[in-house]
Amino acid sequence: MLVVSEYESDARVRRQAEALVERGDEVTVVALHAPGRPEVEMVDGVRVVHLPTRKYRGDSSMSYIKLYGGFAARAAARFARWPRRFDVVQAHSMPEALVFSAAVQRAFRVPVVLDVHDLTSELFSSKFEDKAALMKAIRLSERMSFRFANEVLTVHEPYADMLRKLTRTRVTTVMNCPDDRYFTARPWRGWEPDGEVVFGYHGLIAPRHGLVQVAEALAAVQLDAPKAKLKVWGSGDGIEGLSRRVSELGLTDSVQLPERALPINEMTEELKKIHIGVLASQLDPWTAGVLPNKLMEYAVMGIPVITFRNPVIERYFPDDAVTYVDPASPENLREAMLRLIRDPEKARAQADRAHEVMRGRTWRDQRQHYYDVIDRMAARRRG
Repeated sequence: MLVVSEYESDARVRRQAEALVERGDEVTVVALHAPGRPEVEMVDGVRVVHLPTRKYRGDSSMSYIKLYGGFAARAAARFARWPRRFDVVQAHSMPEALVFSAAVQRAFRVPVVLDVHDLTSELFSSKFEDKAALMKAIRLSERMSFRFANEVLTVHEPYADMLRKLTRTRVTTVMNCPDDRYFTARPWRGWEPDGEVVFGYHGLIAPRHGLVQVAEALAAVQLDAPKAKLKVWGSGDGIEGLSRRVSELGLTDSVQLPERALPINEMTEELKKIHIGVLASQLDPWTAGVLPNKLMEYAVMGIPVITFRNPVIERYFPDDAVTYVDPASPENLREAMLRLIRDPEKARAQADRAHEVMRGRTWRDQRQHYYDVIDRMAARRRG
């Protein structure tokens, strides 16, 4: 596998790699540098190779291009040493062009799978909408990548439908579902409307995910519910702005900000301490097409959720399963937060309904679809 992320904190990549190891396959993952970790190590049975390329999150398109290009070049050089070693090579987007790092393997008829988590063009268009030439090049590289791969995976059916219009390559959906080993139903954690109520968010912290708006909503909520709090876990280029706004609003005693990235098993223990999950992403070309994994994790655990609305989320979660804010403005968030604080039974009913939505949509159910793709590719290699 190839992935431009830190393997230890990439839930989808880890789920897939560990599922293969669990059934007896040998898996090597080539990933980004991870601070404090050796170049090569075994992580839960998976051989992980850390290339000397570091993560970047920010607003510089050139820095992203250097990150992706530098990693792809190093990965291609590393893979060139192993022309026939693997039965299947899987590249995880972003970027889609990472599949070309396996050009040597492809020339030797080793099947190449492209797993599209998110489209690079959607991320870049949300960040760099004024760079038409760059966007044209990215969309061209996406189409070429789809055609280069022997098969394409993606995270939900709306994405699969879109990708099928861009390529004749077979596209299979393996949903980005919670891992049953870690995310399981918890006992209902109720609250008193006039007592402490803890809202939570975990994952990528970026301006488009609306955590500043959540902080502003919390400040207004505390006028009516002074014991309301917010806990945030994750990393990203939005932490500085969020921290600054929390300080400006005088919420430093009410908002817990992340101190370090947590492994999955620790994260699930932390999530048991919250009452309500909040997803307040601002709609842009990227967030308009996502089905947040954290939303499904809250649903599996039985945590009621306040979420922004997009067509993909609506496809899976009806109005009685979540509390929608459309758009996720501070005013709408305040109203939704107070509504659930005052009516814990309604929140519990929504959590129960969301848990029903997730039946058959956990990793235990989805991994067989993944096995089918890998086995199909391995059979092609043997053939």
